[in-house]
Amino acid sequence: MSRGAILFADDEQTFLLSAAELLRQHGFEVETASDGHAALAAFERREFDLLISDLEMPGNADLDLVRTITSRHGGFPVIILTGYPSVRSAMACIDLPVAAYLTKPVDIDELAARAEKAVTRFRAFRAMQRSEARMRQWQEDFAQLRETVPAGTGADVFLSLALRNVMSALTDVEQVGRALASAEPPRHACQVINCPRGQQLREAVSETVRVLEETKHAFKSKQLGDLRRRLELLLDHN
Repeated sequence: MSRGAILFADDEQTFLLSAAELLRQHGFEVETASDGHAALAAFERREFDLLISDLEMPGNADLDLVRTITSRHGGFPVIILTGYPSVRSAMACIDLPVAAYLTKPVDIDELAARAEKAVTRFRAFRAMQRSEARMRQWQEDFAQLRETVPAGTGADVFLSLALRNVMSALTDVEQVGRALASAEPPRHACQVINCPRGQQLREAVSETVRVLEETKHAFKSKQLGDLRRRLELLLDHN
């Protein structure tokens, strides 16, 4: 399994190709670009976990490449490489999501370690974003459900919706836990669900239990009753 998808942009071809190959040996998937324009085109074609960019190359004047990518994708991590470090360029990186500012010749082991750390954080961040989007959709689904229950919505529709959202929430918890576990000691899902954003997942499960309780007289279903009890147990043990 890839340790992360990296877009590596540098106009020094010998360095670019050799460094990219060494990163592949560390387990990363690496796509190369020889300037900022090619890098931006590659970024628009597919999804990456990290950008490694030369500071001074065509298409990256005044960090244009970095600014463009990070403005389109908030929180996207960048590692800057330069053979000519300066206070001015370092200060310019402060307002950007720069995970590291390294000078050439770069130590590949250090670069790989910085890359892994940045990828891990971004994957956890992206999993949280997807979870929050799913949560918003979940709330909309239940709002619509409340309006349709009096009209005679079938128990099978209700059960399908409840199970789908509960499984999605648990999948989100698993994904965040997996991302965190790649750089930290393994964490049980119970620990993740108690984190500040994980609390939102807990609240969503609580909302499911509440709706199941409120509608138990409308839907005489043993499956729904069993589902409510299992969710209550899940909440009690977290």
